[in-house]
This record gives sequence, structure tokens and C-alpha cells, in this order.
Amino acid sequence: MFGKMKTLLYVLALGITMASCNSSMDVATYNNELITVVNDNEKQVTSMNDAMNAKDYTKAEQVRTTWAETLDKQIKKVEDLGSYKGDDVLQKGVLNGLQAYKKIVSADYKELISIRKAGIADEETAAKEEKALENINTAFGKAAEEVNNASDAFEKKYAK
Repeated sequence: MFGKMKTLLYVLALGITMASCNSSMDVATYNNELITVVNDNEKQVTSMNDAMNAKDYTKAEQVRTTWAETLDKQIKKVEDLGSYKGDDVLQKGVLNGLQAYKKIVSADYKELISIRKAGIADEETAAKEEKALENINTAFGKAAEEVNNASDAFEKKYAK
């Protein structure tokens, strides 16, 4: 389940990387800035997976809090980077993806950590846990799809 999220982040990074192929140096530099932002989230996913797999929910909450703060900085960085020569399709796609991650981290992971930390093993709690996991996986998938679509559109426009 958490491995799927990591895979989605790799797909996201791959999509942005492909956007920079066969492009001018300026396009590549722009894309590399965005790739760096996206790749930073892979570290956070790994840290979250490690904490959750170890059932260290205090650590998971620390990772979640740090990740939320990191996402705020990443969103600001992408906003400050601006569009590429007035074309904001890739920037908007990455921003929308990061904002989706922010919601996942702020709401869905918070809920999941709370459920698991409580340690209650009944059907209602199991259903809530499954719903939180489903929300996380679905949201990561949608975020990756949005960034990949923006990346594809950007690549088509600037590939030489």
C-alpha cells in the first residue's frame, strides 16, 4: 500500500524528467528545478513508510509534521520559480500535485496515524483505516496523473 505511493512518486518524477528530454537548456533547467522539488517527496514517503511499518506512530507524526512544513516550502519555491516564458502549464501541474500532497499529509495521514496509534482492533476502526489508506492512494494517483498530464503537454510544446 505505501509502496504504491512511492511508485507513484517515481512515475511523477519520471514524467517531469521526460519533459526535459530533447529540449533546450533553459527548458531542462526549468524542469530540473521542478524535479528536485518532486524528488524531495520521495524521501518523505520513505520516512513515513519506515515509521508506519515499524509501528512507531510518534515518529510517523514527526515525519508528517516535517513533511507538511517541507511541502509549504516546496509550494512557495514553485510559485517563486514562476512560469516558463509565460507558459504555466507545468508549474500549475506541479503546484496542484504539491497541494494535493499537502492535503494528504495534513488530513489523511493524520487520520491514519491517529487510528493506528489508538490500537483499537474492531470492524469500525478497520473500516476507517481502510478508508484512510484508500484516500491516500487515490489522492496520490490523481496528483501523479495531473502532474504527468501537465508534463506531457509541456513536453509536446517544447520538445525539439
